[in-house]
Amino acid sequence: MAADSPSPSCASSYGIYLGAAYAAQLPDRVGRMVLDSVVSPDRWHDFDVRQAFGVLDQRDVLFEWIAAHPEFGLGDTKQQVGERYSAARAGLTGEFGPAEFDNLVYETLSRTERWEPFARDLAARLHHGTPLSPALPEPDPESRNYEAALRTVKCADSRRPTESEVIGSTRALRAADPEPVLTGLEAATCAYWPKPGETARFGHPAMPPVLLTQAVHDPTTPLDGARRMQARLPGARMVTLHDSYSHGAFASQRNACVDDAAAEYLLTGSLPTRDVDCRGPGLP
Repeated sequence: MAADSPSPSCASSYGIYLGAAYAAQLPDRVGRMVLDSVVSPDRWHDFDVRQAFGVLDQRDVLFEWIAAHPEFGLGDTKQQVGERYSAARAGLTGEFGPAEFDNLVYETLSRTERWEPFARDLAARLHHGTPLSPALPEPDPESRNYEAALRTVKCADSRRPTESEVIGSTRALRAADPEPVLTGLEAATCAYWPKPGETARFGHPAMPPVLLTQAVHDPTTPLDGARRMQARLPGARMVTLHDSYSHGAFASQRNACVDDAAAEYLLTGSLPTRDVDCRGPGLP
């Protein structure tokens, strides 16, 4: 590689949006790029709504998985587990109330290794009154800059949802389930921001082809949106991890098929001649 050639890079999740937009603006400054767990190129509000429905679908999968494990004592069917889940949520008060519970569920659903601890904590709450706790440590104040930056990008680089769109989306989610996990529905706040001077662009004829890595059942960045982003990036290839329900594929799930394809491209520039299908781990 020439000394002045752009370095290889990798971005994940929300970083995909920044990386893809950067490549469209400055294609001559982009080298080999792997984009993992791919956001859609759609308006942020539309992405957030699609994610919210994806999270609801994933919660159904979680309920079915819990029902298949009688050791948790949370019910033998998805419906029974859902009823006990709702009972636990309704009984929460104080500093850890329903909103905090929803955030815990949102974080839990993104990674299947969190499912068993969540189920055990939920059972302990229902059977013994044990307090629930967040799935992840409370972030320090400086790390909250990430959340502020995310919301700023969503509101500054994307067309606004109207008030009626925000209300309609929320009603649609509540029609699908009276207790939707709305934590990820963040772009609704943008309805009250000034209109953006320019929306983000994706894809440029001069940018190098990129490699996308994506889990099929990722609720945080749904597959259909990843495919739409791929269609916007000239020459892009996708490595799809089937039978995987977690957010994060490359260097995250230790899948040799995904990791080898991505590492090969980053190290040598050898892009697969076609999209690649990899076998995932299944449910825990």
